[in-house]
Parts: sequence; structure tokens; C-alpha cells
Amino acid sequence: MIDYNSIVLSIIKKHRNFSSAINQHQIAKVINDRIGKDDFIKGRAVRKIIEDLIKDGNPIISSPHSPGGYAWGGSDGEALQCYRQLRRQGIRILLRARRILRNSERGQLKIWNT
Repeated sequence: MIDYNSIVLSIIKKHRNFSSAINQHQIAKVINDRIGKDDFIKGRAVRKIIEDLIKDGNPIISSPHSPGGYAWGGSDGEALQCYRQLRRQGIRILLRARRILRNSERGQLKIWNT
């Protein structure tokens, strides 16, 4: 059985800052080139693996800006930039959820199981 987590981690560790970041599709291509055609992995699976690696405490940062992608640790400034971007994104999602609830059927939408 192939340990994709270790492979993804070893690939990301080679990319130490945003200027050398690698995206999920590039990671998938590296893995697929390495393991051959018998076992194929897609970008979505790579993203899930990265989420799990972050949950396990690995200092993987990401940036949606060009060139975009994932990097290992990065500088303090890059880690803070990643944190701020994700925080803004989370706030936008929560505000949108609140608007949906407020705007639905005069606020009568039941979101809790009672």
C-alpha cells in the first residue's frame, strides 16, 4: 500500500516559501509520475491529504495568489499572511450563512433539529 501522506509531505517540504509554492495538481502529477499508471491520484485527493497533514500539526501554509499553492512553514510573514487570508475567508463564509438564514422565509428557516 502506498503511503500518500508521506509522499505529499516530502514533496511539500521541498517548497519553503510562497515564491516556490506547489499547487495540488502539480503535487498529483509528481506522485503519478513517481508511482506509475496503476495507482492514480487527483488534485482533490491531494487537497484532502494536505488538510489531514495540517490537522496532524504540520506547518503547511497556502496562498491563493500567484503563483499560489502550498509551502512548508514559510517565513513568519508568510505564515501570518496565510492566517489572515484564511480568517477573512472564514468571516465571509459566516456572514453569508447569516444572510441566508436572515433572508429565508422571513427568518423562519429551522436549522436545528428539535
